[in-house]
Amino acid sequence: MNDIKQARKDFAIAAERAAAATVQDPIRGFAPGSRMSKHAHWFVTADDSVLIAVVSPAEKHIIVDEVLAYGLAWQRNRDLHLVLPPSMLAGTLTRLPWIETPVRVWGFEGGEPRQVRTLARIDVFERLRALPGRVSKRLDLTPQQESWLARVDTTGLEAHDRSYLSWHHQGLQVLKVSNTRKGLRIQAGVQYTGKSATAKPYDRTFMARPTDEEIAEINAEIAEAVEHGESKSSQMREHRMQATLGSQASDLGLVHLLREYPAYRGLDGSDSKRVGRPGYIDFLGVDAKGHLHVVETKIGHDPRVVLQALDYAIWVRANEDEIRARLRESGLDVAEPKSDPNGDRLHMHLVLGPDTKGIAFNGYLAPQLEALKGDCRVEVHLVPDVNASPLELRPLQAKDLWTVAPMVARPVEGPRWAGMLTRALMGGDA
Repeated sequence: MNDIKQARKDFAIAAERAAAATVQDPIRGFAPGSRMSKHAHWFVTADDSVLIAVVSPAEKHIIVDEVLAYGLAWQRNRDLHLVLPPSMLAGTLTRLPWIETPVRVWGFEGGEPRQVRTLARIDVFERLRALPGRVSKRLDLTPQQESWLARVDTTGLEAHDRSYLSWHHQGLQVLKVSNTRKGLRIQAGVQYTGKSATAKPYDRTFMARPTDEEIAEINAEIAEAVEHGESKSSQMREHRMQATLGSQASDLGLVHLLREYPAYRGLDGSDSKRVGRPGYIDFLGVDAKGHLHVVETKIGHDPRVVLQALDYAIWVRANEDEIRARLRESGLDVAEPKSDPNGDRLHMHLVLGPDTKGIAFNGYLAPQLEALKGDCRVEVHLVPDVNASPLELRPLQAKDLWTVAPMVARPVEGPRWAGMLTRALMGGDA
């Protein structure tokens, strides 16, 4: 951690020179009262017309998500310039065709920054279609291992299969089974971590058949978790909210909701052998007309959630024919949509629950949503009680995004002139 802090400090002079090279005007540091991403050096021109973020090559390539998220939130009526190391260019360029506000990108390895050509949507689609098929990697157990697990009581639990097996109760993971070099690893009960943990979680690896006493201990840990082990972490609370939301497709205007659908979050420009950034869509939704929707859930503050939904929605749009065919093969009744008069419309939903301070819609989201192009349809639903069943989904209207209200934080920046003019012409508040 100290190394990266020192690297940022050492990079400060080079960052200022690189920022100045992208504009013809003098620049100064940009440090508003509210928090900015520490992963970039921030500048603004003397006439306040351009906001510039310069990222050090020492940063991990995935931090560009946060840098762009903060840049869009603070951009307002300025142009946004991003000066990035090569590893961050590919993932950034795949997003820009769906961003309305002016964003320019420069590659920087030292010396003079090099402006990078923006991709057209068809170019993005072609690159995303070329990625390897994205399917969940299943955990293969030997017949012997399956016999070991036969005595573990998973009655009434929801099973999940990725590269490991897990069982959940109301979204809370209470059993996880995975293969390691040392044997079959079984984690039972709530896996509490950190200083708040009051008991050591059950976590053992078996090279031989568990004894009756060990199976009894595992079942006892599961039963205890089901009855009393609700996790207080936002991640586990989000899993519980997702488990409930899965049966409420109609409340989102959908007919199907497929949880944890394997997908890609754009391209990977790092030194990794991967060409795409793999991930899981919280829910892939299908409406009655056969259109595909991306549903992302979040509890509390996360300035990157809009870009996360956008990344997945772009990938889904690029691969929708293949996805729709795969859904039909799995037995789902998926209609073939008519040609969309809106062209490349993306359908996204944000289902947001409050954090411990009662905030579900943070101050960065309104200007980020406003920065998207008009064919990016984003519906926002606020969930007052993430433990309720069924969930109460409160739709947040576009006119309400800028208004402080229960669960809605004050935006870090006000609306752009274009948005203010639109609202004024429609009779809303400017």
